[in-house]
Amino acid sequence: MTINASMKINTQKNMYLGAIAIMLAAFLWSLDGTFIRPSLYALPAALVVFIEHALGFLILSPFIFFGWQRIKNLTRKDWAAVFWVSIFGGLLGTLMITKAFFAAFGGETTFATVVILQKLQPVFALSMAALLLKEKLSLKFYSWAGLAITAAYVLAFGNQGVSFNIILNNQAALFAFIAAFAFGSSTVFGKRLVNHIDFKSAAALRFGITSILAFILILFTKDILQINEITAKQWNLFALIVFSSGAVALFIYYFGLKRVSASTATICELFWPFSAVIMDYFINKNVLTPLQIIASIILLLAIYFVTKEGNNGGIKNFQAAVISGRGIGNRLGFATINLEKNDLDIEHGVYLARAIFNGSSYKGLLHFGYRETFDSKPSLELYVKDFLGDLSGSSIEVEIMKKIRNVKKFKDGEELKKQIREDIKSMK
Repeated sequence: MTINASMKINTQKNMYLGAIAIMLAAFLWSLDGTFIRPSLYALPAALVVFIEHALGFLILSPFIFFGWQRIKNLTRKDWAAVFWVSIFGGLLGTLMITKAFFAAFGGETTFATVVILQKLQPVFALSMAALLLKEKLSLKFYSWAGLAITAAYVLAFGNQGVSFNIILNNQAALFAFIAAFAFGSSTVFGKRLVNHIDFKSAAALRFGITSILAFILILFTKDILQINEITAKQWNLFALIVFSSGAVALFIYYFGLKRVSASTATICELFWPFSAVIMDYFINKNVLTPLQIIASIILLLAIYFVTKEGNNGGIKNFQAAVISGRGIGNRLGFATINLEKNDLDIEHGVYLARAIFNGSSYKGLLHFGYRETFDSKPSLELYVKDFLGDLSGSSIEVEIMKKIRNVKKFKDGEELKKQIREDIKSMK
């Protein structure tokens, strides 16, 4: 087996593993909305959001310590992503979906109305992924994505549909709509974050900052005064949330998001209606209609093909100025061109690339991330075989072709040089 073929197989395995993780997280979230959260209906929604995040942070907080060396090197762009997912995905999104489910439980709206508006989440995520992360995916991808959204709608409601007049004139529907935007946008900013930090630290940061924001909110609303009224049964439900749809689900979700594009992730989340109707069959003995059975098959097929096509994000271009480096590559015998742009919206790793400078095009290897072997800060370095010129003060255009491996720590410089030689073979 060739090196390129082996890398392709490993990439595909990693990608499908990520998709499965996201579908598992979606399954856990479906348990929350269907069975767990409605039982907390008597409590203020803001108090529910605070407690589930505070307890979740207690579980995830050690990862702040273990990942501190990476966290302290996050860029302003990365920190903006941290606060976005904490404010929108953590506080606002969870608060709005909790209010929507509570409204459905109280008879103000139907669960169907809440769920169908959640199906708008991929629309927000796909749009923002293309705009912010420059995810330029194939027509096949978007065709399968559209089919998946349609199948999810049919699966959730069969041939009955739902009244859009009810949606447009319902406060609970507004809550669900806001939640769809909050969660959809957080998928995109979450991807930006896990590109540059391990998924464990990302989950811990998200829960920690959301806990602080939710605490400020319940102080302002005085909902904190009701904390003594929480029953033993409700505390047990909070514990269940932490180890299912809360901290554990987000931990699994970020594990998956690290491995797939944001666009792929948001379609994989449509596993929710499939898992809901399957549980409905086993628990309530409600048999699927022929239309829903067909929709289930189409949804699963669409998720598979979306995952397959989601890895073909196309070429990404950027331009960056050449800066001076530490000379590590030169000492290893593989001199590199150091570039100033270290906040790219791509995952840390080693990529096949094409560089354009001095009027010519060159094949190269692009390293983006930490110099793990030398415990150095993140860097962006380009290796062009046999190029010996001086590009100081100039600007280079780079086309990223595809990722060939993750950044990893080697035992010593000799082991690193051996790996670089293997990487160079992939340039042929």
